[in-house]
Amino acid sequence: MRSSTSDTHTACPSTDIMELSSRHNYPHFCLSLLSTMVLDLSKCTTTIRTTAHYDYPRVLKYVHLDTIHPTEGKVGTLVALRVERDWCAPGDFLEIMDQESEECSAFAFALFDRFGRLKAELVENEYLKGCGVWGRELDTGAILFVLDTRAEKHDWNVVAPFLLRELARSEFASPQTFSFVWPISPAYPAVGEEHEQRCTEVLNAFRKCQYRRVGRTSVLCYAPDPAHPSRVLAKEDDVESYIGTYQYRDQSTRAEGFAGARRIEKDQVKREDEYPLHFMIDPDPLLFGFPMPEVVDDIRSAYSYDPALVRQKDDRGFTPLHAAAYAGNEVAVRTLLSLPAASGVVQDMRERDNIFGRTPLELCEYKINDIKERAQTRFGIWAGHKASALRAIYLLRKAAGEHMALTEDEFVTQKRWGCTCDQCTDGWLSPRMRYRLSWEAESTPDIMDDIWSSYSVIPLDSPAMSHFPPEILHKGIGKYFYRDCAIVMRTISRVLHQSGTAGLPTAANVQAALNGETSCFFVNGGRVEHAMDHVLYSAMEQSPCGDATWDQLQEDLVASGCPESVTYASMATCDNDLDFIRVAERLKLGTQCRYRVRTDYGGKDLDDMDEDEEDEEDEEDEVDEDEDEDEDGDSDEEEDADENMDDEGGDGGGEEDDEGEDESEGEYDSDEEECMEE
Repeated sequence: MRSSTSDTHTACPSTDIMELSSRHNYPHFCLSLLSTMVLDLSKCTTTIRTTAHYDYPRVLKYVHLDTIHPTEGKVGTLVALRVERDWCAPGDFLEIMDQESEECSAFAFALFDRFGRLKAELVENEYLKGCGVWGRELDTGAILFVLDTRAEKHDWNVVAPFLLRELARSEFASPQTFSFVWPISPAYPAVGEEHEQRCTEVLNAFRKCQYRRVGRTSVLCYAPDPAHPSRVLAKEDDVESYIGTYQYRDQSTRAEGFAGARRIEKDQVKREDEYPLHFMIDPDPLLFGFPMPEVVDDIRSAYSYDPALVRQKDDRGFTPLHAAAYAGNEVAVRTLLSLPAASGVVQDMRERDNIFGRTPLELCEYKINDIKERAQTRFGIWAGHKASALRAIYLLRKAAGEHMALTEDEFVTQKRWGCTCDQCTDGWLSPRMRYRLSWEAESTPDIMDDIWSSYSVIPLDSPAMSHFPPEILHKGIGKYFYRDCAIVMRTISRVLHQSGTAGLPTAANVQAALNGETSCFFVNGGRVEHAMDHVLYSAMEQSPCGDATWDQLQEDLVASGCPESVTYASMATCDNDLDFIRVAERLKLGTQCRYRVRTDYGGKDLDDMDEDEEDEEDEEDEVDEDEDEDEDGDSDEEEDADENMDDEGGDGGGEEDDEGEDESEGEYDSDEEECMEE
C-alpha cells in the first residue's frame, strides 16, 4: 500500500536531509543492526511526502519515502532529490546543483554540462561511454537523484530494493524520469577492506534493481522503460568505473637517485620527494594555466640520468606526459614528445590506466572544459581557454596522428573562446548566433520605421530606447535620430551576412559599411554599440535564455518549408550558440551586466510572504494611530495645511519640469534641423 501527502513548502530542508552528511556510516546507505525476524514486505505501507527546496522550489524537490510495518513500525526510509530540468534557465543547471550540496555538485559535474545535457564524451568516446547503453535520452526530462536509503532493524539488501521499487511506482517517477544513484560518493572514499566490501554489496544491490553505470563514471542510472538498452544488459556485463579499474603501481623508488641530485627544501610535500619530475611539471593542480617553471633542462636531465623516469607513474597513475597534459604545460608536452623514440613517451599517448581513465589528450581536454564550466557556474565569467593548454592539445593531437588543417596559432584562435563547431568566426561568433542576430537586426527596423514616421518625438517605450544613455534620452529622441538608428541596425545585419572577420558586427566594421550615412545619429551622441546592444539583448530575450519565442518561430517556419529557417536548422550546434555575454564582451558593449542577470526561481516566495504579513501588521498599526489622531482636531488641521503646502510645491515643480522638457525638445529639434541642412 502506498499513500502520498500533498506538497509542502518549508523554510529549510528537513532534519533528515540536513543530517545526511553526518550520519553516513558508509557512502549514501546505512545498514542497521539486523533483526532475526523474517520481514513480510507485503504487509508494509509506504507513505510519500515532498518538501520543496527553499531557494529553488520550482526546480528542486525532496521526496521522502517511508515504509512502515504494522508490528515492526518504520523499517526503511528513502530520500531522493527530484530535479525539474525544464524549469532551469539555460546555463543554470550546474549552478543550482552546485549550490545544493557537495554531493549533488559532484554528481552534476560528472555527468552533465551547464545546460543539463549529458556530456559528449559519455556518448561519443568509445572507452568512456562504457557499455554505451545511455545516450541523448538523458538530456531531457526530470531527474531523481537517490540521496539516501536506510533500513531499520532489518537487512538493507531486503529493504532497499523494496524502497526503490516503490519509488519507481510513485507519481514522481514518470516514464520520462530517470533515477540516478552514486553508490560510492566522492566525498567519502573507501577506506579499509571491510568498507570496500560493504560498498561492493551496495553496488551489487542496485545492479539487481536494474541500475546500470553511466559510461565509466561512478554513477548508476535506472530507466523506467523496460525496452531501454540498460534494462536488457545483464548485471554481470556492466562495466566498472575508471576508478575501479585503475591499478596503482608504486614506483617511487625510481625517483630516489634523481631526487638526490636536486636540492629539495625540507618543508616540501611528500609528492615532490617521491615524484620530483611530476612535481616540476605540475607543481600544483590549482595553478592550471598559470606560467609554469622552465622544465626543459629538468626533463632532459632526468632522461639522461635514468630513461625510465620519463615514463614513471605517480600516485595518480600519471606518467610525466599525463601530468604535463593535465597541467596544460605546453613546454613540458613539447619537450617530452621531442625525446628520442627509444624513450617510449609516445606510447604513453594511449595509456589510460589512471584515476581519470583518460589518455593525455583526453585529460587536457577534460581539464580545460572542467575549468570553463566551474568558472561560469561559480563566478558567472570565464576568461577563455589558456593558450598554453590549447597548444598542448594541438601537439598531442598531432602526435596522435590526427590531421591538423590549421596551424598552431590558428588552432589557438579558433578554440580560445570555447568553439566546439570549428566554424565560429574569430572563435566566438557561431553560425547560429550570427543568424539569430542578423534576423533581429533586420526585423526591428521595420517596426522603427512605422514609429518615426508617426511621431516627431519618439515614445520612450519604443524599441531600442532603453539602450540609449540618459544624456541622450533627457533631450528626447527625435524622428531623424531614430530613423538613422534603424539604418544602423540594417547595416549591422548586412555586416553579419559577410564572411570572415569582416562579418563581425564591431563598431569599426559597421561604420565602414555605413559610408558616412546617419550623420544625425552620430552627431547627437548615438553609437553603433547602442544599436548593437538592442539587437543582442532582444535576441537574448527571445532565445531559450528568455521566452524562446524566436526559436518556436523558427520551428514553425521549418515546418512550413522556409528555406532560410531550414538552413538554420541544419547548422552545426556549438557551445557558443547562446553565449550572449561572450558576444557583449567581444564587442565591448558597455552594458554587459544585463547579460549576466540570473533567473528568479521563486526562492523568495516565503520571504515575500513574511514581508507582506509584516507590512499588513504595520498598516494595521498605522490605521490605529490615525484613528487616535483623528480624535484630535488640531492634528487634522496641521495635516491639511501640510498637504496643501505639498500640493502647491508639487504643482510648481511640475511646471518647471514641463518647461525643461520644452527647452530640451527645442534644443534637439534645432540639432536635427542642422543635420537635415547638411
